[in-house]
Amino acid sequence: MTTRIFGRVVTPFGVIPDGLVVIERDRISRVGHRTEKDVRNSDGVLDYRGSYIAPGFVDIHCHSGKTGRCYEDPHGFAEHHLDFGTTGILPTLDYNQSHEEILQSLSDILVAMENPETSIIGVHMEGPYINPKYGAITSPIRPVSEKEYREILDRAGSTIKLWTLAPELDGQEEFMRAASRYGIVFSVGHSEASPDTIFSAYRHGLKIGCHLTNASGSTPEVARFRGTREVGVHEAVLVHDDMYAEVIPDREGIHVRPLMLRLIVKAKGVEKVIIITDATGHADNGEGRDVRITDGNEHTPGGKKETLSGSLLTMNQAVRNMIAHTGVGIVDAARMASLNPATALGLDAEIGSIEPGKKANIVALTDKIDVEMVMVNGRVRR
Repeated sequence: MTTRIFGRVVTPFGVIPDGLVVIERDRISRVGHRTEKDVRNSDGVLDYRGSYIAPGFVDIHCHSGKTGRCYEDPHGFAEHHLDFGTTGILPTLDYNQSHEEILQSLSDILVAMENPETSIIGVHMEGPYINPKYGAITSPIRPVSEKEYREILDRAGSTIKLWTLAPELDGQEEFMRAASRYGIVFSVGHSEASPDTIFSAYRHGLKIGCHLTNASGSTPEVARFRGTREVGVHEAVLVHDDMYAEVIPDREGIHVRPLMLRLIVKAKGVEKVIIITDATGHADNGEGRDVRITDGNEHTPGGKKETLSGSLLTMNQAVRNMIAHTGVGIVDAARMASLNPATALGLDAEIGSIEPGKKANIVALTDKIDVEMVMVNGRVRR
């Protein structure tokens, strides 16, 4: 069956105002301008003229959804985020899980991925090999263990698409060599690695800076000279031309100040910024949580200052906020939410943009970035 979608088509090169996307089975076969002939000769028509037809979002850093943590109900977790336009998602394990909990979580996610309709595209391991000085929870973060990571790799292998670590820890280089054989991409986060250490790790596959401006530091931690600033993890990511920068764009600019978002986009360029949710609560409402809720964020009470503990964002909210804070247009926002994460993981031949030959993972969005329709592999799911 052939399906034609009409609307303002968002491609990596611009918006086609009166556009057309032709779907053959599960693939995009044609992208262009709509004609009267197209209207007459369609087996199926989805008419969203007035709305954006954009690539489905790809969230590579997301812990939870309305059903709870991603590993508790992987299928329900992915289905929840599908409602908000996320057609490719990496369930992200928590850095404070025990070894046994990690192995069980991986097994449960692997079972969920056997469903041919799933939007789960792999796993993101955030830790446990991170610096215990940085993060909302610091136990049971632990040293690098060859026995442990060999068991994890044996259990999930190439299903793990992304692994966040602190490259300054002992044993990381050996670990990265072992894990890179499975095609795993690495992210630097919860770390105080020096720029030289980060740049050296790039050759082993360290390509991403985890949630920039959150939960990392610098070495030395205290500036060597009063009134000066040391160069830390995030500055190193900004300087490296080939590394991507993850950002969590909540509405109030709590994770990343709006001016900082603009600086990150200016330094990296839209081709190297990745929008994530880092959702750790019941994304989209936050009801019933024993935390203070401030529009899309979780806070743990802590006296004068409060510790951030992830977000309550969905990807369409994050995209909406990114546009509002930085002034980027829909083409650049779609790149940061879809094509860039797909490219960083080496999946851009299949997903991430509306181009012929790619999977028909598509969303229809209003001008306010509300989701009207979600298509996965050529099938309308929402």
